[in-house]
Amino acid sequence: MKNFKLSVLASAALLALTGATQAADVEVYGLIDQGLKVTRDGGENTFEMNAGQISGSRVGLRIKEDISPDLKVYVNLENGFDADTGAMADEDRLFNRNSVIGLETKYGTFEAGRTGALVAGVTGGIFAGKVSPFGITWQEAQSSQILSGAVGTRLDNVIRYESPKLAGFNFYAEASNGIALDDSVSSSRKDRYAAVGATYKNGPLMVVAVVDRMFTKNASDASAFLGDDYSTFNLGGTYDFGPVKMFLGYQYGDGVIRVGKISSSVKGENTGVDREENTTGYDTHAVVLGANIDLLGGTLKTAGGYVKGERDYDTYRNDGTLRYKNSNDVEGWQIGIGYLYPLSKRTDLYAGAAYVHKKDTTDSDNIGRDGSLIGTASEGSNENIRSFIIGMRHKF
Repeated sequence: MKNFKLSVLASAALLALTGATQAADVEVYGLIDQGLKVTRDGGENTFEMNAGQISGSRVGLRIKEDISPDLKVYVNLENGFDADTGAMADEDRLFNRNSVIGLETKYGTFEAGRTGALVAGVTGGIFAGKVSPFGITWQEAQSSQILSGAVGTRLDNVIRYESPKLAGFNFYAEASNGIALDDSVSSSRKDRYAAVGATYKNGPLMVVAVVDRMFTKNASDASAFLGDDYSTFNLGGTYDFGPVKMFLGYQYGDGVIRVGKISSSVKGENTGVDREENTTGYDTHAVVLGANIDLLGGTLKTAGGYVKGERDYDTYRNDGTLRYKNSNDVEGWQIGIGYLYPLSKRTDLYAGAAYVHKKDTTDSDNIGRDGSLIGTASEGSNENIRSFIIGMRHKF
């Protein structure tokens, strides 16, 4: 019922806004991506119809009004949906992909609303989608398998600034005082985000750098995740040789809650014997490298990545005494290949394959009540994922 109501509202909004072309320039746009996917995860095989494999399906509005030669107002509203079912991608939001209003001035662009984190590979982001030929899509070939932090995150309550171009540089700043549907929560208990970044472009060269921080000590529920804040430091770029375009990205993560998509999230309750395991993040080093190659009228894409994450945490007995000192190491690497062929300016065919290896090991020292070492233990897992996709994407 909620999805039906949102669909009706979306249709009404589109009709109303497209009738306002006399007041402003209004563009209705969209994209549908539909395909098939085969996955082998461990010993299990799956075959499925899969939407949004290389681009999320969407319908959106771009609205712009020229107030003066030096001042323009714009709005971008974008809704995501699953092309294989027609369902809304987010049942809680009408415009889940982007919902912003902004001012373009000679001093830069100022924007407010819901948009991507600066480090992300979605609209509003400048890093994760730029340093890999696959961006954060193409399934297991995506850079977010390797990169950590907010690389795939959209944020509520964002204020964002982008400078005008200065000798090839653009500078960015972004802040959110409540990242996800928490307007009713007091400011002191919201998860918050802040970032600064810059890009430099000179002919075939592009360089990007972003530093961001997620403030996660506060939560709306006192028993919820109250772990340390975490940061990422990101540097990358591209160089276009003409028929070949190279991509490179590096990231250091300080206390991130998961190692790319290699590990699961450490988020958990901050009470009980496992409180440190549930609130201690990873320090990570990650690198991605790839290329786009012009081939037979289309683009051959290839990329690889490696990430390693480490963290130390203690677990306790019910009486509060130390029981284990743990060292957790997570390691992963990926390789991906894909081909994108344009049937027209609006329609593409694609195919891709990827392999991801995951290794997670925990070494534990068993500590006696008197503080002596009783023994040691080690446990871990190795996982391999292989996937193959084919599909079609159409823009309108």
